[in-house]
Amino acid sequence: MWFNKSTLAFSVLALMATASQAQSDSDVEKTPSINQLPVITIQAENSEKAYAAQKASAVLRSSAPLFETAQSISVLTNQQLEQKQAKTVAEALDGVAGVTSGQYGRRGWDDFIIRGQISSSQTYIDGLRVQASDNVLRAEDISGLESIEVVKGPTSVGFGLALPGGLVNLTTKRPQAESFSRAGLSYGSYGLKEGTFDINYAPNETEKGAFRVVGRVSDQDDPTDYVYFKNQYIASSYNFDLDDKDDLSVIASYQHRDYIRQQGIPYSNGNYKKYSPSLFFGEPGYGYDVDVYRVGANYAHYFDNDWTFKQNFAVTKTDTKGNAILASGTNTLPIIKRAINNQDKQDTNYTLDNNLQRNFDFGSVSYDVMAGVDMMRERSDYYRRTDTINDFNANNPSYGNVSIKKIGAPSQEITYSQYAGLYLRNTIKIDDRWIIGLSGRHDWTQVEIDSVLKNTTTKNSDNAFTGNASVMYRINDMFAPYFSYSTSFMPVTDSGENGTLLNPEEGKQAEVGIKFQALDQRLQGYMAYYDLTRKNVTESDASGNFSIQTGEQVTQGFEAELAATLTEQWNVSATYSYIPTAKVTESVIASEIGKRTNHVPENAGSLSTQYYFSPDKLGWNIGAGIRYQGSRTAQRNTDFVYLPSYTLIDVNAGYDAESWGAGLSIKNLFDKEYLAGTTPNAQLVNWGDPMMVRLNVKFKY
Repeated sequence: MWFNKSTLAFSVLALMATASQAQSDSDVEKTPSINQLPVITIQAENSEKAYAAQKASAVLRSSAPLFETAQSISVLTNQQLEQKQAKTVAEALDGVAGVTSGQYGRRGWDDFIIRGQISSSQTYIDGLRVQASDNVLRAEDISGLESIEVVKGPTSVGFGLALPGGLVNLTTKRPQAESFSRAGLSYGSYGLKEGTFDINYAPNETEKGAFRVVGRVSDQDDPTDYVYFKNQYIASSYNFDLDDKDDLSVIASYQHRDYIRQQGIPYSNGNYKKYSPSLFFGEPGYGYDVDVYRVGANYAHYFDNDWTFKQNFAVTKTDTKGNAILASGTNTLPIIKRAINNQDKQDTNYTLDNNLQRNFDFGSVSYDVMAGVDMMRERSDYYRRTDTINDFNANNPSYGNVSIKKIGAPSQEITYSQYAGLYLRNTIKIDDRWIIGLSGRHDWTQVEIDSVLKNTTTKNSDNAFTGNASVMYRINDMFAPYFSYSTSFMPVTDSGENGTLLNPEEGKQAEVGIKFQALDQRLQGYMAYYDLTRKNVTESDASGNFSIQTGEQVTQGFEAELAATLTEQWNVSATYSYIPTAKVTESVIASEIGKRTNHVPENAGSLSTQYYFSPDKLGWNIGAGIRYQGSRTAQRNTDFVYLPSYTLIDVNAGYDAESWGAGLSIKNLFDKEYLAGTTPNAQLVNWGDPMMVRLNVKFKY
């Protein structure tokens, strides 16, 4: 075994023995505390009736209020997601404090940066990682989500291997205690056609024994010629009707995507401005097909003396095939050198988390403890071959005449990533004022890369301890300042010049902030200052033949965020982030030192509101939002791109009756032309979304 067998076996047996003893020591009827809600009820805290989330149980593994959590967490509730009219996770994250999303353009994947660090591979579903590979190629369907939680800063103590910027957790829709049927149709700009359905059946008017199925079919062209995105998604979930000490929920989903990526245009010393944003330099029909299968199960058992055992398990299989035509090398317009990037990626990921938790009440002192073990194993089979083809003349676009000039050297690597982690979390609450958190975790990891064509194998095993310490003082029911310090650990799958795997990346962060709430907890928010350091940063060498670890990056910034139901008819949310420092502080490449991290603005903010003309939210409603993104830069070696700031305005209006509703939304109302970002190598610039009009009709029974 690749990790210490005796250590893991002893830990698992200890947890089992503790639970068994707890059950035999007490015959008291089960009375779960507020920190022992069933896993299957995670959607209840973020129900459609709540605009501002008060909890984030799925990602925190407890029902502790966000107001008493010494960590920056943003929660996009179901209401907020509907208001945003987002089609992808990256769009939904646009405007979240400290987050930059879609920085690589509309390439069909969920790209986002958290606190100055690329975090696209840090996506979780219902608290479990969906992929370890940094070659992400993923875009989760948003129609099956109840909420999105963004945890900022190092998260290794709770989730094992993780980059220090943060993670995004997607909470899926699960069965509810009432039967209903809902459906929606959408039609909009650039040929958007979409249909959704959501059916919940609760035969006993409880969550137990309830069944739910959700689905979506969508098809939309892109503002760029010949680019399109097609998506089909279906997910079904069922809550077993067990006894009052056991809860079990299962979910299975399937997603198919067929698309051609939007690739932008070469920056070419600013000459891109001479060409239309609709220009496409690829070829029609050269794109991607992706199939994603996922099965998950959540189980909870409540012992008689308030111990709770929870288990979370999922298997995800992803099949990606693509032959996209991309720009090759440095280009000077109007001529664009091109290549076909043939890809075949097969990923299978298994994740399992087990934990025991309990609350002890000692009068003036309340003590929550959680001990657990989680594991992950992933097999990623990745075939690639890049063929050079004929050039493209931007002044005289021509399609359908692809000719291969040079067949590239293929590569096929099978990567096995696996880890096991033991964690212990302690939360001590004194006199309902002081809240002290102490958490620790030890991970054992192994990465093995088998080069199929070269017949070579590279292995690397690591273990690491990560921790988190925090202290919070609850001044009253409105304000709670806090301080926290946390560390992170992330093994890498990149090889250096000599062919050996590189060292793990490490991170640390100090954060000071204040949580606030008001209006009977209908207003939730926080302000925080953080100092984050990422070490052993891994990037491709200028030659592209191997990877290097450039040294250290530092991000220092301030965030503020609030969401509120000001009245029964008026919702408001606002965010602001200020990141004066986001730079490389140590590097083996001297010219990199002092440069700002790509795509990270110094200032960014958003403000949105929704008003209902009737307290029961039937009848007319209107809404508006404004998003500001400060100027950014992108650079790689000698390539440098300046990305100007921009401000976008969105509006919407709708009418809701008892059994139907209709709405109209307009994103980028004034059709602002702006640059969303660049490709990772900073050679192509990507245009942002132009004005998008969308008409929605929904039915509910």
